[in-house]
Amino acid sequence: MIEHIVNKIKSCIPKNHKEIHMHEPNFNKEDILNVTNCIKSTFVSTRGNYINSFSQKLQNFTSCKYILLTSSGTAALFLSLKTINVEKCEVLLPSMTFVATPNAIMEANGIPNFIDSSIDSLNISAAKLTQYLEEIAIIKDKMCINKITGRVIKAIIIVHAYGNPANLTSIRKISNKYNIEIIEDGAGALGSFYNKKHIGTTSRCSILSFNGNKIITTGMGGAILFKNKNDFINIKHLISTARISHNWKVEHDKIGYNLRMANINAALGDSQMNRIKTTIRNKKTLFKKYEDVFNNDEYCFLHKSNIENQSNHWITNLYLKKKYKKYHQALIKKLHKEKILVRELWKPQHMNIMYKNMPKSSMTNAINHWKTGISLPSSNYK
Repeated sequence: MIEHIVNKIKSCIPKNHKEIHMHEPNFNKEDILNVTNCIKSTFVSTRGNYINSFSQKLQNFTSCKYILLTSSGTAALFLSLKTINVEKCEVLLPSMTFVATPNAIMEANGIPNFIDSSIDSLNISAAKLTQYLEEIAIIKDKMCINKITGRVIKAIIIVHAYGNPANLTSIRKISNKYNIEIIEDGAGALGSFYNKKHIGTTSRCSILSFNGNKIITTGMGGAILFKNKNDFINIKHLISTARISHNWKVEHDKIGYNLRMANINAALGDSQMNRIKTTIRNKKTLFKKYEDVFNNDEYCFLHKSNIENQSNHWITNLYLKKKYKKYHQALIKKLHKEKILVRELWKPQHMNIMYKNMPKSSMTNAINHWKTGISLPSSNYK
């Protein structure tokens, strides 16, 4: 069985590499030229033309008017939570997410409250969310209150796991009913669309990440997409150390942060955006190879791709059927022995030691996905 799966994976990936990583960055001469020109300009910090150019390309690609570049995706999440002000409030989120999501909540002095995934997706289950809120939530003075903890449930972070759009329509209906703000975590979802709109363009705040393993990279970096101008202006001031604009005076009017992206990072993102459509096309081609080769497989499967809600297919995940999940670790070890460096999925966050005592819904699907799922090599192969 293991050899059968390994051979199928091998048939989809390059054969002339010493090691095949899960996701490698892709660089070309234009990237090198942009970064070199940035160094020559001496504007390598938080001022420079590449910041404006990269921002404009993101605006054009996503159709979002208000975008701020940040030092990381985690910083973008933290600032989104500061926008909504979740201090001492609970924030709902899927347990199946990268650790940066609950970490940002804690950094913003909020309390994570974990929700299970769907049975056929890593994304948050609208059915589980509905059931959970019916059990724990009441509306008082137009606020959603957790009647067990007595705390306000202020926001929900919708994670588009591994680039796959979540069910925004269903979750938005629930959030509207309970007066809960939505933040979208699209860390790996640049180029993913929901109902023909780029993810993150219909919620108050949304984030992207440009870490080295993402669809495009700036080395380190992220972005916040805002729905309204006031939020954009307020956070733009906050991430510039809240400095009052003046030609020579250095004064500040509140506690701020230096969480801006540097021009040298933006230079790399600027050139990478020039081939974003080609990159996503290559990712979709690779996903189709995996989809075809594992179609009706006896031992494993892929979650079905929703044609209407288009994924960028940042990472393709493979799942063992339940009766074969005992081979999960053996399969990963065999692939690593073959220098195919796959990974487990994210460990559900409610199982990590620092979050095990946080509130949560019943958990079945997230645990099953983790125990059966493998992240396959998903680089931008030509």
